[in-house]
Amino acid sequence: MNVAPTVRFCRLHNGSSVAYASMGSGRPLVMLPGWLCHVRELWSHPAAASARARLSRHHRFLWYDRLGCGLSDRRGFELSVDNDVAQLEAVLDAAGIERASLIGYSFGAGPAAVFAARHPERVHRLILYSAFARGTAVTTPERFEALKHLVRMHWGLGSRALAAMIVPTGSSRDIEWFTRFQQVAASAAMAEALLDHIQSMDVRAWLPEVHTPTMVLHHRDDHAVPLSAGQEVAALLPDCAFRVLQGNEHDPFIRDSGAVVETLLGFLSGRSNGTPARQSKAPAALSRREREVLALIAEGMSNKAISTALEISTGTVERHACNIYGKLGVRCRAEAVRTALSMNLSSPAP
Repeated sequence: MNVAPTVRFCRLHNGSSVAYASMGSGRPLVMLPGWLCHVRELWSHPAAASARARLSRHHRFLWYDRLGCGLSDRRGFELSVDNDVAQLEAVLDAAGIERASLIGYSFGAGPAAVFAARHPERVHRLILYSAFARGTAVTTPERFEALKHLVRMHWGLGSRALAAMIVPTGSSRDIEWFTRFQQVAASAAMAEALLDHIQSMDVRAWLPEVHTPTMVLHHRDDHAVPLSAGQEVAALLPDCAFRVLQGNEHDPFIRDSGAVVETLLGFLSGRSNGTPARQSKAPAALSRREREVLALIAEGMSNKAISTALEISTGTVERHACNIYGKLGVRCRAEAVRTALSMNLSSPAP
């Protein structure tokens, strides 16, 4: 039987109280909360508890309840990325951790990346799982509104719809557990507010500033956050290992935790930096505009500088970069540069 974690509380500068759990020993590893969270109720699911116990055999492992959820304060704070980052910082300081590796899962990926950009001296390695850089990459505004309406009108049906999306291959017991878990973790009003927060989140400007060794993992057919969102994250990071896992899971610790945990531990130990999502395709797969963008990437130009040079928006440059990474099967900007050099691209194609 897994030993239950120790739960403690810390406070932000504004007085808000955050609950965090810890177990194990070794190099610190902190997982930011994904969707709704509750450090004690989570321990009631065997797979979720087992995955955390396995991580704690190799690390001093911590995770926590975001404000508005679980055992943390549920009111008296503002939802923002800055506040999300402040919660992580408060947990690290309270636990006496100067430097840790971070797992930013789903909703927690953006704040984890922002913290790594702002405080590189405090982050050993960074894992971004089921990640998105902007809420608008998750789904359409119409689908966001429909989901928020369902949550607002009937939290029971809303939590079940979310459970089916987040654990698509879960057993009936998994779905029932996760449905109840969400209702215990947060009120319908808070769930709706957090969906608003997800929809408005945009950390794209911070990703190029992340220089911590990073791995980005995503299931190919993730039902909650599409693969394209993870590809965008990888394209915006200066250097990362990008790995696509087969399957449609979103939560890594309710289903398929075995393979995921081993992948995480391998990266954290330095045994593996991940593998390409796919084999490289022929250079001819690139469009003329993509070749132009790749050539300027190879010259060391930022996305903003490329947008000025080609007279296109920065967002368009980012989309081209994402497509280039996918077509060439590269995981990071550095690999894209090496591929460009092998293609003899040093200036925009004529």
